[in-house]
Amino acid sequence: MACKPPDPESLRGLRSLREEVRQRGDECLALLLSGIDLYASMGREWELLEVMRSFAHDAEEMVRNTPSAAELQKLYEREEGPGAEA
Repeated sequence: MACKPPDPESLRGLRSLREEVRQRGDECLALLLSGIDLYASMGREWELLEVMRSFAHDAEEMVRNTPSAAELQKLYEREEGPGAEA
């Protein structure tokens, strides 16, 4: 399931609730809320990494036989060198 980025105010509220719960002594619930915070914060970054990984895999086919900069320079110099037709 793709989610929209969390609203910064929602994250602040979650962190405030986590801190309030921790101060009341409920460490287990505070830890659970920390996990939710991590999931909400990192979920979008993980999704972005997956998109980038997929693009890199797909792009490999596009660039497989692309000449290197050195090969392009040799080609350019050969065409522009002495004896080249104008």
